[in-house]
Parts: sequence; structure tokens; C-alpha cells
Amino acid sequence: MRAGVRFVTGLGCAGVLCAAIGWAPAVWADTVEVEIVGIDNPLRSNARKSLSVAAKHEESWSAGHIQTLYRLAPKEIKQALMPYGYYAPEIETELDKPAAGSETWQARFTVKKGPATKIRTLNIAARGPGDQLDALRRAMKDTELATDQRLVQSRYTATKSAMFNAAYNAGYLDAAFSQSAIRVDPEARLAEIDLVLDTGERYYFGPVTFKQDLLADDFVQRFVPFDSGEPYSAQELIDLQLVLNDSDYYSQIEIDAERARAQRELNNDAWFYDLIYPPSDPLESIGQLRIPVTVTAEPSKGQSYKFSAGYGTDTGPRVGAGVKFRHLNRQGHQFRLDTRVSQIQRSLQAAYDIPIENVAQDKLSFTASINNEQFGDITSTYYGVGVVRDTGWQLGRKRAYLRFQQEFYDLGNGNQNSILLYPGYNVTLQKADDLLFTRKGVSASFDVHGAAEALASSTNMISAELNGAAVLPVTETTRVVSRGRLGAIGTDNFEDVPPSQRFFAGGAQSVRGYNFQSISPTNADNEDIGGRYVATFSLEGNWFFYNKFGLATFFDAGDVTNEVGDFSLKKGVGIGFRYGSPVGMVRLDVAHPLDDTGGDFAIHFSLGPDL
Repeated sequence: MRAGVRFVTGLGCAGVLCAAIGWAPAVWADTVEVEIVGIDNPLRSNARKSLSVAAKHEESWSAGHIQTLYRLAPKEIKQALMPYGYYAPEIETELDKPAAGSETWQARFTVKKGPATKIRTLNIAARGPGDQLDALRRAMKDTELATDQRLVQSRYTATKSAMFNAAYNAGYLDAAFSQSAIRVDPEARLAEIDLVLDTGERYYFGPVTFKQDLLADDFVQRFVPFDSGEPYSAQELIDLQLVLNDSDYYSQIEIDAERARAQRELNNDAWFYDLIYPPSDPLESIGQLRIPVTVTAEPSKGQSYKFSAGYGTDTGPRVGAGVKFRHLNRQGHQFRLDTRVSQIQRSLQAAYDIPIENVAQDKLSFTASINNEQFGDITSTYYGVGVVRDTGWQLGRKRAYLRFQQEFYDLGNGNQNSILLYPGYNVTLQKADDLLFTRKGVSASFDVHGAAEALASSTNMISAELNGAAVLPVTETTRVVSRGRLGAIGTDNFEDVPPSQRFFAGGAQSVRGYNFQSISPTNADNEDIGGRYVATFSLEGNWFFYNKFGLATFFDAGDVTNEVGDFSLKKGVGIGFRYGSPVGMVRLDVAHPLDDTGGDFAIHFSLGPDL
């Protein structure tokens, strides 16, 4: 017998309905006001949704049409209560014509739901080679169905879905229910449930074949997150497609893993192990059903370009441009060149990236940069080259690096030249429900690096910095955002530490109410030159009054000093506007500095993620 889908246009029913109401006089009513009493939500809301007489309509209904829909209501309400275990409700109906001067009909339904139908017998089981699968056993154990409890059909559906998904996701692609039925005796108000899943044989991954000419096959195979012979998993195939899309090498990915192509293969290497420990699936002794996977990939364009522009009160107008050469060779090497220009920074950076180990997220980068940047009141020019081993971990990134840097600056006592050769290590973590519009999440980063005169540097120093942020929901429309920063530099001569290595505070992302990097020790000319220690803290409350539009109140505090005992926190308070844009949170803040006589308030504008 051939299975198919049959579409019914509904013209026959419409004709009957038209015939039934065709005699009605042309009296029109704009609305029908429906009232349901005697039951509470969710029963009442489900009953209302099922009522044809309560349906929305663009054109007015005739009196005959309203009366016809009204007569359908008892049956519709009864059907709406069945999924909740009430099969014999008592329903009283009342329909009033529009009062004088009104065109609104009044329909009232008084419902007595009656005794609930309870589960008398419950048969939930799994059969076949996968009947001992942990996920499947857990799905059956966690069911909300129980004997002597009210029959709720959504619980039946949830249990059925959980059992099937557990088996299918573990590679039992032929899983099917040999028994799946609810039998109800409305008079006795009792139900019997049978839910028996036959898992069928398990399927496994076969070899993965790539149809592409861009990268070497041994390289592109390293993107595959599974091995031939592992249990089939649809999620693993999704992960493979996502990681290939994110790799930037391809513009289009198509993965073919049809069950019909499965072939039985015997694992000759495991015969002795299977002899001592027989597999749970007896069919495995004659070979696994393995599904070959074919990946067809179209290469992306050889170069990609990016351009950016923006404005912030810390940086003023800013523009940026970059180019990436995606296809340098068949081992996936890439080259990046980026430039940024703003009022406080002009930079040119280049990087040569080599994928390593887990090529989906690990790389070795050789970098070079030229920067002219303002730190506090000091303008510094520095050049650097380095190497970075950038690897991913479960919550973020880990970077081990070595950098050589030469810097030219004037701290107020003449031109200086600094040379640093410093190794360092940086670790970041980030976890959020939504990175662009965060309701709940945390982030943190820790960096430590150091230089020594014995290793070609012009000073001895070690620097450590910890940054953290958290977003916590309070209600559906409010949240709390907090940030903190701690940093310290250990050195025997701080005068030789260049500006790029010193700490500054103040600005839109720091202590608001104070100018960018204006919280700092000063020199004899009262210029901000940076310090050895930094500590800042921010606490902010947000209220989103309409969609992603919101208001903020905040309190910030922090200081930068050269002595730990000299901390004198600079504090700021204020209010702000928030908008969750497609590229991150838009922030416009008006802040009042509590410890600065230089001004009554400062305006800060910034754009970007909260974490």
C-alpha cells in the first residue's frame, strides 16, 4: 500500500455551511463577546481557542452564521478538555442577541469539567538491541505518566518524543513504536496506555569523503568530529557542517549521509574482544551497519574585505578596514591585514595564521604591528612582532604568546626608548544566553606577562590583569550588570615601564563621569602618565520598558596608583539609555563625577556587547 498525503480543500464543508445559513436574513453583527465560566486556565484558554464562535474575523458575521457556530460550541469545548483528562463535562450554553443600540452578541458557556479520567494501566517499554540504552531508560524513568494519575495527553506525547529521540540520536535510525495507544473508557473514566518502542539495529558512521579541490584531504579530514565506526549521530553531522561553515574556507556545504547507503562491515580488529565480551547487539557479530558520509564543499572567495566606522566618546570618530587572504595553500594557511584610525589610535596589524591540532579552533599566528596611540596625556609609537598559540577550550580561548616590542614616548622628562621581549599567557571565558542582548551571562579574562633585562629587555617587569563581568536577570524586564578590573605591575624601576604597559582608568567602559584614561598618577606637568596598580568596579541596573529599549542607573568607582596604600576611589553616578541593536548594546550615559571638581557631568556613548 502506498502512503501519501491527501489535501482536502474544504469546499464540500463550505457548501453545506452556506446551505445551512443561506436562509438567514441579512442582519450583520460586528463581534461576538464570549464568556466561559466554571473552569480555569489552562482549560479555559484551550477551550476558548477551540471555539469557532470566538474566532477572529475581518468581516461581520450574519445572525445565521453566528447561531451555527454557537451550536458547534459544546462539542468544541468537550474536545478541548479531553487532552487534560476530562471526557464527560457538563456544558450549559446561552446566546443573547444584541441589545438595542448595539451590534454585539453575547455568548456564555458554563462548564462543569466533571471527574477526571485516570490511568488504570500503563505499559511503557523498549525492545530490541538498544533497550538498555542509558538515554532511553532515563526517558522512560522520567515520564510524568503514572497509574492512578489524571490522564494528560501532553505528558504522553512528551514521553513518546523523548523515547524516540533518545534512540534515534544514539544511532537507532529504524526505531519505531510497535504499540502507541491511549484507550479511554469515558463512562468508567479510566484509561489504558501502551507505549512500546522497538529500537531496531544500531547504525554507525562509515568513511567520510570530501568532494572539494581547495584543501588537502588529510587536512580537511581533521575537521571531522567523529571516527568511522562510532555510533551514528545527527548532531555530529550538524556539528561538522557548522565547523566547516565557520572555517571561512567554504561558501556552501552539503552533507549526504543517507541511511539507504548503509553497508554492513565487520570490524576484524575487535573479534577477540567480542569473543570475551559479547556485544549487547548480537547483530554486531556479523558486522556493523555503517553509513558513508559524503561532504560536497564549494570554496569561498579567495579574499574577504571588511570595513567599519563608528563613534565613541572615548575614541571620537573611528574607521577601520581589513583584508583576509583565505586560500594561501592546501594546508589552510591564511593572512590577515587590518588598519584602524581614530583620534587616539592609529594602527596597522598583520597576522599569518597556521591551523594546528584541532584545526577548527586552534592556530599558530605570527604577528606584526605598527601603532601610534595616546595613553592618558602621553602619545606613544611602538612596533612589535610576535607569535601566538591560540587554542579553544570549553568556555573560551587560551593564548600563549611571545612578543618583541620597541616603543618611543615622552613621559615629561625627555624622549625615551623602551625595548621589551616578553612571554605571556592569556585565558578568557564567556558564557551567555545571548551575546548581543544578554539576559544572563558571565565573562572573565586573565593576562600575565613579563620581561627581564637578562633577556634583551630594557627593564624587569611582570604584569597581571584580571577583568570580569556578569549580567543577572531580576525580572522579565530588568537586569543587573556588574564589572570589575584588577591589575598590578611588579618592577624594580617603574620609570622604565612604557605607557603601553601602564594602567589607566576612566571613560565609557570604566569609571563614568571622568574622561577617558584621566584617572591616573601625573607627572610634574600634571599630565596623566599611568600607574602600577588599578582597581575599578561598576554596578548598573537596567529596565527595558519596551522591547529592547531601556533605561539604566549606575554607580562606578575606581583608581590607579603607584602605591597599594594610596588608593582613593574616584566615584561616579548617573543614568543612561539602552537599546539592544543587532550589533550589540547601544549605551548613552550621563554621569556625574563625585570626586572631580573639573565638571558637573560627562556624556558617554558606546556600542558593543555587554560581556
